[in-house]
Amino acid sequence: MSEYYIGVDLGGTYTKAGILRVENSSMDVYGFSEAPTPTDSRDMLIDSIVEAVRKMLEENDLPASACRGLGIGAPGPLNRARGMILHLPNIPGMSNLPLRDRIGDALGIPAVLENDANAAAMGEYLFGAGRDVQSMIMLTLGTGVGGGIIVDGQILHGAHDIAGEVGHIIVQPGGRLCNCGQHGCLEQYASATFLAKHAADEVRAGRKSILAKTLKKKGSIDAADVNEARKAGDALAAEAWDTAVHHLAIGCVTLERMLDCELIVLAGGLVNAGADLLDPLQAYYRELDWKLSEQMSPLAIATLGSRAGVHGAAGVAWQAFGS
Repeated sequence: MSEYYIGVDLGGTYTKAGILRVENSSMDVYGFSEAPTPTDSRDMLIDSIVEAVRKMLEENDLPASACRGLGIGAPGPLNRARGMILHLPNIPGMSNLPLRDRIGDALGIPAVLENDANAAAMGEYLFGAGRDVQSMIMLTLGTGVGGGIIVDGQILHGAHDIAGEVGHIIVQPGGRLCNCGQHGCLEQYASATFLAKHAADEVRAGRKSILAKTLKKKGSIDAADVNEARKAGDALAAEAWDTAVHHLAIGCVTLERMLDCELIVLAGGLVNAGADLLDPLQAYYRELDWKLSEQMSPLAIATLGSRAGVHGAAGVAWQAFGS
């Protein structure tokens, strides 16, 4: 007999949803939907999510009563125990929002709230790059550096619900000031945003680079621009790329030493560079890793893309409410 669970991934721009079907040892996610995330009011946000889920269920001939649970992946900070969003950085007016209960009560489905990065890590663990392991770390290299840690099939939350903040490992003591208040965080060196920002700042400071034309034409530089300039032989781009990769390797070694997980998965916009990122990262990773044994947590690229959060949110619901 099949069991059904709903996954919702709340993003600052779009909200995605999907249906998880579990039958014996088989699991699959289907019926995906996506809609813009309203930012006008709390009630509009709630109503939009509820209506999107109802429409998705109707289109797939599945009554809400057939669903054992619903998982919501949301940006934080959160109070998971109370099912509450404490603050949404990209959506004003959402502080202390009891998202779990508002949505669960409206749909008549038991609900659970989870951090979006943790949910994405669970998605890759259950359905993506980590589906053959029991423990893994995921780093998301995008606007910042996010992440999630899976140990023995469970999300590691920590005593204060903030485990997995891998972007705030200090990789450069006394380095760049981070928004979190620390100096030298991994996020300030290895995210797609700060890689591009570093290159743009250097160009504005007078460094010669073919990126100057890009900056003048577009008004900004992104990580893909830096990589293309690097491949064209640009010294500044090569330096910026190498700095990011080197610090990312430091972060990976640090995580490996602490957790000894079976796999480190890389996700986010920066991984679109493929081998241009992975090959030099592997080289630094091997160079920096200890020499006491040959055991290393391998690196892998995430496979689910933007759907990892939906898969993972549904998986979180399955773990919370499944038989």
